[in-house]
Amino acid sequence: MDLKEPAFLLKVRGSEYFNEELSCLGWQFAEILLSLKEYSHDYIWYIFDVSATSESSLYELFPKHSQEFFSVLSTDELIASVKRVIQFESGVFIAVQKGAGVDWDFDQLPETEESEGLQHPLAEIEIRTFDYSFFEIYGSNIEVKKIILNHIKKN
Repeated sequence: MDLKEPAFLLKVRGSEYFNEELSCLGWQFAEILLSLKEYSHDYIWYIFDVSATSESSLYELFPKHSQEFFSVLSTDELIASVKRVIQFESGVFIAVQKGAGVDWDFDQLPETEESEGLQHPLAEIEIRTFDYSFFEIYGSNIEVKKIILNHIKKN
């Protein structure tokens, strides 16, 4: 898969940014998304490869698109869903401008274990959750990195 070169890569661990021994917790992901809420209000999120511990069904939290390959949520919907997750094992969350007309290659959908970079040419932000260990956040605008860091360092 050809990857889009990001303007930044930010790795977020619970111990470094959330004063929490554990990482990839739902509330931590919600905080990252809350930092992006104003910036990403014109985006939709495509969601792939999610595995997590939750009291709710993952299908309920991340309902599949009509083709059954991925979910599509607004930032507000995604925040509400990740708050209900205890901890993520894997997942790819890609933000694209609304109305961008994204086409996915169903033979090569985004995966958590992909090489570094944005997994779609129209992706503005990509967040991956890795093995209960850390979040990887890629972005096409360096200002996004500053927005996230300013928010999570305050909380």
